[in-house]
Order: sequence, then structure tokens, then C-alpha cells
Amino acid sequence: MRVPISRTILALAVATTLSAQLPQGLDLQALKQAASAQGVGGAADSVPARSTALPATSPTPEEAARQLDADDKLDREIQALKRREKGPRRFAADLFDVRQRGSAATEGGIAEDYVLGTGDRLNLNVFGSATFELPVQVDGRGEIVIPKVGTAKVGGLTLGRAKQVVQGVVGRNFSRSSVDLQVIKLREVRVFVLGEVYKPGSYLVSSLSSLVNVLSLAGGPTAVGSYRDIRVMRGGQKVAGLDLYPLRAEGLGNPNVALQNGDTLFVPMAQNQVTLEGTFARVALAPVQDRADEQLLQLGALQSGDEDEALLEQEILRLEYQMAQAPREQAQEENLVRNGAEAADRSSSQDLWLGLVPKVPTARNQGTDTKTRASNGAEPLALEERLAVEARLAQLRRVLAALKLRARGDHRILKEPVAGQEPVDESLPEWRRLWDLKGVAPRMVFEMKPGETTADALRYAGGLLPESSPASLTLRRRGPDGALQAVDVPLVGAPAVLGWGDVLSALPRRGPQERAVTVQGWARVPGSFARTEGLRVGDLLARESQVLPDTYMARGEIVRQLPDGTTRFLSFDLAKALQKDPSHNLLLEDRDRVELYRLQDLRLPRTVKLLGPVTRPGIFPFHEGMRASDLIFRAGLPLKSADRLTAELARSRDGKPSEVVRLDLARLLSTEAGSPVGIQDDAQNPRLQPDDQISLFEKPDYRVHRTVRILGQVARPGSYTMDTERPTLAQLIQRAGGLTREAMPKAGIFLRSMGGETPELEDPLKLLEALKKPDPRAQAGAALGASGQELPPSKRLVQQAQDPSSKGVNDILERLNETRRQGATGQLLRGPLMHGLITGSLNRMVVDFEAALNGNAQADVELQDGDEIVIPRATDAAYVVGETASPFATYKVQKGMKVSDMLKLAGGLTHNADYWGVRLLKADGRILDSWVQGRAVEPGDTVLVPQRFRRDTSWQENLQALTPLALVLNAIK
Repeated sequence: MRVPISRTILALAVATTLSAQLPQGLDLQALKQAASAQGVGGAADSVPARSTALPATSPTPEEAARQLDADDKLDREIQALKRREKGPRRFAADLFDVRQRGSAATEGGIAEDYVLGTGDRLNLNVFGSATFELPVQVDGRGEIVIPKVGTAKVGGLTLGRAKQVVQGVVGRNFSRSSVDLQVIKLREVRVFVLGEVYKPGSYLVSSLSSLVNVLSLAGGPTAVGSYRDIRVMRGGQKVAGLDLYPLRAEGLGNPNVALQNGDTLFVPMAQNQVTLEGTFARVALAPVQDRADEQLLQLGALQSGDEDEALLEQEILRLEYQMAQAPREQAQEENLVRNGAEAADRSSSQDLWLGLVPKVPTARNQGTDTKTRASNGAEPLALEERLAVEARLAQLRRVLAALKLRARGDHRILKEPVAGQEPVDESLPEWRRLWDLKGVAPRMVFEMKPGETTADALRYAGGLLPESSPASLTLRRRGPDGALQAVDVPLVGAPAVLGWGDVLSALPRRGPQERAVTVQGWARVPGSFARTEGLRVGDLLARESQVLPDTYMARGEIVRQLPDGTTRFLSFDLAKALQKDPSHNLLLEDRDRVELYRLQDLRLPRTVKLLGPVTRPGIFPFHEGMRASDLIFRAGLPLKSADRLTAELARSRDGKPSEVVRLDLARLLSTEAGSPVGIQDDAQNPRLQPDDQISLFEKPDYRVHRTVRILGQVARPGSYTMDTERPTLAQLIQRAGGLTREAMPKAGIFLRSMGGETPELEDPLKLLEALKKPDPRAQAGAALGASGQELPPSKRLVQQAQDPSSKGVNDILERLNETRRQGATGQLLRGPLMHGLITGSLNRMVVDFEAALNGNAQADVELQDGDEIVIPRATDAAYVVGETASPFATYKVQKGMKVSDMLKLAGGLTHNADYWGVRLLKADGRILDSWVQGRAVEPGDTVLVPQRFRRDTSWQENLQALTPLALVLNAIK
């Protein structure tokens, strides 16, 4: 590459000048090499590497992970300690809601008056006759080392003074060179946080950490710690202090103190603690912290709501409360930090009132009540249980959203009002609604210094809200004799000095205060409007242009609230009121509610319906001019199973049998080629009327594929698609490669769907009906849990949604599941295989597999779509299930063994056993119910012993659905 001669000459001249300026014996090339080795380079050099002379500026990933784990554990411990504290929240406590873990790294923006010390890391930039960049660190002697230049003592100097010192050192070696010194990482100091804090101890912080940050590392002051007299101690002397109240309330005060190694941040006990309650701004407007209070606000809004919405929202609230609990594994870890008393305190009276948490069981029944507590939301959920609850929450929220479209003007009270219970006014602010619901004023604890007065408390509390009574404050305190005294403190005048335990109250104004009227219903702009003297309803509606073209002009209503709390109802003719007719243009008063209606409110909804195999069947709004093809198009595409040739239109005849018209569906369907919008013939494309119903039909027994499944001891278990019209069981087994040597065909299991489709709980109407439907077993007193408490609505819904043929069988399977205990807690666990078989819509057919495989056409079975066959592994055992000393036992069958022998091996019957109801379930699915005690037992058989006091269940009528589970287990292994 060619270099211009002028550039070469200029470079040589600069090099000659620099060599002349270097001190005797100093080699610039050697300095550059040393600087490069230390990570220093000029503008033309590559980016310098980390200096090998300095320790690493960041921890290793393993150290960072360990530190993060320790910080997270400390966070959980501090939060657990804070949750144990009861009573009102303290002012300024929100400064320590989050532990603020700062970083010692900087962007070079440290002020010039910062005092350097051991451990500070600096970046030295030299530019001019020599250009290089060098990271340096203040060592234990207070010096920084500049290779090939020398040392500079900067410890104890401000950053600005240190720059001058370094400039002098560098200037002795390089003339016409300037120095810039930046702090890239602050030194870390070890300070002690002692006194009334949650986690006292020593903490490693940066030297410029604020006192608030350092306090937050220890969790902040406790319930008895001071927020007003925080002290920085050094060498046994107080060097700084901090009052958090001016900082929190007004932004005044300086929390920044240059900390040194060995400093102590001391939090003494609080001074005068005073409680402020009522309409103080910071007290009433503080965010709701308690989860129970949030639930209470939501439940209070349901008092005047629709019954269906209230039912759904109560169930959603219960599940949300359940989800708000920590997962069971995390809760067990947190319980190690909490004491035993707190677990009992958690079930407060308020939670019991909400119906969210059942009573805490005593030690005698706590073990048996764990399942009921988990279902009601008191017991934290395991992670897999949370997934099911989340899915159900999403489902209920979708249904609730559909029900929120409530009809206008529906003022029904769907529940009998309770005497003394006032409806919650949703127009009130949140703090006022919570006050009315709980009957307790919002409270907050303030710490006052000696001599501070009610005026200081009012300043820290942010003043009074507009809803407050302007007369005076009320001060309650204990006198010298211990008696409670109450005095009024005027807002204007001499304030009162506050002392320990005082309670300062600011009560709200009650009764009508606003000079306004409310317009609601079918108005152009519903809302509140100012009322002037002499204002009449027609004048207000005309002034605000509230009447719409489709507003019902024949009627309007006024609900008037009288001073004694009663209401008065007035109706008027809206058209005459607008014409200023004195008998209808009524005079308005404060807090009147004017409601207008729509013409549509006087018309019954007009709908049409389409049923059958389409993508969007259902009910559609009726519009004048609609034809059959229009409704079919709105219902979506016909499914593959749909008959595209014929449909029927049913027309109502005022309660008489419907008039049915056959339609040529092929002409009315819209395709990619076109749509039948041009067919206006009423014979081919009839014009629809309200309540018309179009029915589309399906092809007979249509399936895209017909599939059966065979599992267990066959050569190729799996799913098989039927390739003939009438395949049989023997043909399927032959197609699957035949039986293995370990197969037990005598105990083969044939499952077929008998109960139709599984209920579609995603349908809002079906789900709502399931929630509202009373449980007959609950009416009979059988809907109580094991602890005597009523099952939650979600549990009853699941029971009602199950196929009737599975009732009782699921109870038996539940008993079978309770044979395994969790090692740490002893809790009974469910087996996943058991619940995998609780299908409800599957019943077992009794089939003679051996005869079918031997060619007996009478014993062979024609297969249907969805059939499942299980060929178990051969066994020499039989089983006893039910009310015996061993409720689920397996025994090896000996030759000549009878049912009575099996019962003896199981320990005999319990007191709850139904002796005459004992049944023998044979391996092939047959049930023997006569002379059972003397029957011979064969491998694979199951002896069923029902409960005597639960004959109302239907399990005895459907025992064929009970599958010998051990055989299935052997088949699947």
C-alpha cells in the first residue's frame, strides 16, 4: 500500500518532537508496551483487556448464583416476619417494602467532592503528548500505581484534588499532557445495622449508599423501631442522623452519608406512637394491602348484582383466593420461618365471614380435614393442582363476561334484603366502601417526636379529604387514672400535643351533600349534572340534549332520596315534560335519579335459530328481510358429516304444532363460486319470521375414520383403523399379531362408550345451570365432606357433570387410591392410574374372550368406533375391595379357595360393611350376587364389600364399570 509522502514526513516530525521532550532514561516505547500489557492503548490500539494487576470486577456465575439465592432467602424471611405483625400499617413503612440491593459500579458520574479511599477503582485517561488509558485502584496505602511513571497518593483526597496530584506526577514525565480521573467502581464498606430492625447484622455496601438503601437490606425498622431518630455511629459517636418523615412526606432531609468501614446504623425504639384514623389523606387513600379486604370489596359489590353473576363471581373469588396462596412446596418452606401460632391466626373471622377459609381444624381432626381445606382454598395448592384451577378460572371468567350484558332497566332484587344491611354505593371511593363494609375506619400509625402536635400529624398525613367534617378532630387518650378521655381539637386554633397511645380521628360527613342530579338509562350522556334552584326535569333533559331518537317518550322515572333515608318514586310523560306541561315537568331535588328508557325495551327479543352440523349453530338475531339462505350463511360452513341436500324450516303457529317446510339445501348454500343472494322466490328461499328454526341433518353414522384401541398383551398394541363394515374382536386381535405368552384372555377388558358425549362445560348456559342446580345428595345431608363441612360449588359441579353410571364407582376408586402416603407429611395420595380410569362415559362389556378367539361366532363381538380392549398379563392373585380390615388387598389364589376364605385373609368385615351386599366380580366382568360366600375364587376375581350406610348411591347397579385395577396395571407394564 502506498503512503503519501506528506503524511510520512509529518509522522517523523511528531516522533522527533516527542523524543526530545521525554526525560532522560524514559523509553516511550517501553511505556506503551507496559501500558498495553496493563490493558492501556491509544486511539489506534485495540480495545484494552482487563488489567491483570487488578482483581476481577464482577463475581463468577457460581458466586452470583449463590449470592442471589442467599438474597432471595433473606427476602422471604423478612416478608414472613412482616406478615406476623398485626395492627395498622405504619407511615413510611412503604419505603422498605422492597429490599434495594444497589450496585457499586458507576458510569463515571461521581461528584468532584467525593473522598477517595482504599478499594475505589479509577480510570486514568492521559491525552496530549502521550495518550493512554489505564485502570487503577487505590491500595491499602492510599496510593495508585502508574506503570513506568510512579505512584500518586490519593487516599483521603477529594476526586478533584486527586486529579491535580496525578496531573503533577504525569506532568513530570510527559509535558503538555492532560489527565482525567474517573471513578468506575466505588469501594465497598462493611457497616452494621443494629437496633429494632428485622434482620440486624453486618452488610457490605458501597460507600455512597443512602441510609434508606442500607436500612432496606435489613428489612427496615420493626413495629417498635423508630422512623424519626435513625443514627449513624462512628467510633462510639453520632456523626449523622436521619428523620424519615420529612423525607417521605415532603422530600426534605438528606439520606446520603459517606459511610466508612465499621460504621453502625442504629435504629432505637420508637418514641410516641399515635394512631390516625378516618379521612386523613394518606391514611384513607393508602393502597389496600390485605387480600381479605380486596375480597370484601368485591363481594360487597355483589349485593345488588344479578344472581347468576353473583354466583359466578363468588366462585371466581374463591378460586382466586386459592390461587393467591403460595404453592404448597413454597408454603412448607415459609412455615419453617413462621411460628406455629401464625397458622392458626391466618383463619381470621373476616375470612370465615367471606366463606373463603373454613375453620382451622383442631389437632384431632387436622389430618382428615386436609383435603377439604385444600378444596376450599385454605390449604395451598400443589403445582399440578394450580394448573387445573387456572383452567377453571379462565372458563368461569369467559362465562361471566357473557352474562355481564345485563338488560337495561332490570331493577329486580333477586335476594331477600337483610334487615339493617345497606346496599353498597359503588359511587363512593374505595376507602369509604371498605369502611362501610367492615365498620372500621382506615387507620395508620404515626411516630411523633416529643412536643409535636396535631398540626404536625396533619401535615405528615397529607391533610384532610374533602369528605371530612370541617368542624374539628377528635382526640382519644388514656388519663392518669387509666380512664379513656375524648376531646375535640379545633382545626383552627391552638393544636394539642400528642403522646404515646393517642388516637386522632377525622370523621366523614354523612347524608346528602352534593347538589346534583343523576341521569341514567337510555340518555345521550348519562351521568351527574348540577342542579340549580327551580330546575325541572324537562328543562334539564332539553338543556343537555339527553333525548335520543329512539328514547321512549311516553314514560320517564324519578327516584328521590328523602332526608330520612326513604325513597319516593315519581313517573312522568317525557314528551309532555319537554313541552313544559306543569303536571309532568317535575321539579328536581338534590340526589334525584332520572331514568329514561328505550323503545326497544318494550319489545320482546326476536330471534331465529339454526340447528345441525354447522360450524356456528345457535340462536341469531332476527332482522326484517332475512331469508333462509342468509341464516344458513351466518351459521357458518356445513361440517363434513352434514347432508348438503335437504333441510327443514319450522315455523311457529302460536303454540300449535309447527309448520314444517322442506328446503333444497344445495341451492341455498354459499360456495366459493357464489352466494344465493339472487334467489328471492319464497318457495325456494323463504323469508324468515321471528322464532323460525332451520334444521340441517347429518349423514347416517358418518365418521372420518373409525378407530379402536387395543392394549396389553398383544404383539402390536395400539390404535387400529377399521377397514371393513363389521370387524370383530377376534379379527382385531389377529390383526394385532395375536396374544403373547403371558396374556390372560379370560380376564380381557372390553370398554365401550355408553353414556353419550361428555357434558360440554365450556358452554356458558350449561355451566351456569350446573352451578345453579341443587344437589339432591346435599339436600339429603350427604353433600358434606369428611369433616362435616359442605363441599364447595366447584366440587358439586364436577359431581353433577359426571355420567350417572359412574357414581359410586368413583367412590370405590377413591378408596383404592388412598393406599399410599407421602413420606414427609403422611398425606394420602391419589394414584394417577386410578384417576385415568374414572371416565364416567365408559362401561365394561362382559365378553367371553376365550370363546371369541376359539371361533365361536356367538361369543365374538362387532367392534364400534371408540372401543377399547385391554388384554391383561396373567396373574395368580385375586382382590378384596371395600369395607374390610384391608380395604384393598391382593392374595394369591389357592386351589379350592372361596369368597369366605378371601374375606378372612382380608381381616374380616368392618362394622360399616353390608354383609348381604357382598358381590363377586369375575375376571371376565360378570357379577355374582347369590350365595356369594360359598363361591369359588379364581385368579383375577375381585370381592366387593359395599358400605352399609351408603345404599343410596348407585354403585351397586353399575358394578360392571369397576375394572380389576391390578390387572390393568399388569397389562400396561
